[in-house]
Amino acid sequence: MKGNRAAVIIVANSPGEVTGWALPVVTGLRASEHKIAPEFGELVIVIVLPPCPFATGYEAMVAGLILGVDAVVTPSEYLKFIMLGSVPERVRRLTSGKKRETWRGVVVHLGGDHLHSLLIARMLGFPAVAYSDRTIKFQRQFTRILAEDARVAGKLKQKGVPDGKIEIVGNLMIDGVRAGGDPEGVKDVLGIAEDAPIVCLLPGSRKQQIQYVMPFFLRVADIVKRFRENTEFVMPLSPFVSVDLVRSALDTAGNRVDKHKGGSKGGEAKEGLEAASGKLHKPTDCGQEASLAQAVIETEEGARVFVIPKSRYSVMAASDLALCMPGSVTAELGYLGVPTIVTVPLNLPEEIPLTGIFEYIGRLPLIGRPIKRMAVRKALGRIEFTAIPNKRQRRFITPELRGVLTAEDVAIKVLELLQDTKARDRISVELKEAMGRPGAADSVASAVLGTLITTGGRYFEPTERTH
Repeated sequence: MKGNRAAVIIVANSPGEVTGWALPVVTGLRASEHKIAPEFGELVIVIVLPPCPFATGYEAMVAGLILGVDAVVTPSEYLKFIMLGSVPERVRRLTSGKKRETWRGVVVHLGGDHLHSLLIARMLGFPAVAYSDRTIKFQRQFTRILAEDARVAGKLKQKGVPDGKIEIVGNLMIDGVRAGGDPEGVKDVLGIAEDAPIVCLLPGSRKQQIQYVMPFFLRVADIVKRFRENTEFVMPLSPFVSVDLVRSALDTAGNRVDKHKGGSKGGEAKEGLEAASGKLHKPTDCGQEASLAQAVIETEEGARVFVIPKSRYSVMAASDLALCMPGSVTAELGYLGVPTIVTVPLNLPEEIPLTGIFEYIGRLPLIGRPIKRMAVRKALGRIEFTAIPNKRQRRFITPELRGVLTAEDVAIKVLELLQDTKARDRISVELKEAMGRPGAADSVASAVLGTLITTGGRYFEPTERTH
């Protein structure tokens, strides 16, 4: 590479992988890159984003903002590279025109189909390392496998992976949280009374979730507020969600509510998710909340929700209770010790993304949506737990609500936990125990750089020993 360089190619594709895994790994690599300087010189970090049904469309923008990332390869650029061997211009500039056969580096799989990482590694001639919180595909093709915990390591060994190839590194997800989870002063800044409970609304990061789940959570907030007036609500936005998207979803929800005012109060109940309408406005000009909340939602029934694009983890940590969808956010909340109600509404199963062929079948006219509904229900029926802390402990630490849900179903559970301080304290302690301690990012970075040193940044056919 230009001068004396080595590359780390990070493969990640969904919102949780980009912010929850790739970000802390990049930080860890930059903190340790001096260790390879004598042999490799400068380290170039590239994030590759293969196509993903769970993507929001903003992954490239968010990945490009990660401090320490030199280049980002978009899904369309990735496909051109795999099919035509076309290297994106901004990546080519980092190579200073040298032949690909002379490049040195390592591919790090941090999410998505493992085949993507192996294809990239094969085309570049690099060794491939995989981090995983579960068993992986094509495990024999990876030079090293970094397991989240002993449970994952045990499953890998059962699949025939040699001990020498496996390293337990810990949970990457919590390393992305540890630097920003200080709740101190959040209530003061927002102007919330000290004795007022805060419920954190986390509808998700994809457009469909903001369009359907956010208005549903607002409807839950209306019901909770009716029975517990001093409750306050916050909605820290994912970096993949803009305030404009929130505004658009509120307008759409308002139209749905207007259409159904002659029927059930609050919008759709049987045909889809219930919804509350609301208005988005700027925080009080003279209030402190303007420095933290970029906007405030006020529902028709008077619930107030602070919309907060920054200090996400601090706001989450300051909350007494959270309401969310399945995903990486359940791990983040678990590490912070925030009792969480994880909702899996099956009112609109056709809007739930799937991996594989059923996602594409679902887009077919007439027959697609019914087939996808059936596939989603079958897929979720095979999943015992959806919250990551529950999965890790194989039991329900924090509650999960699944099925065709009404806002009242969820609001009842919220009110139960708000009234039961002892239950929330117990859940908080058990969540923290389930998620473990930070430090995985440093371990992953060390393993990646160690692989770079031992292999020289070039792939060679490993001679594996069996038990």
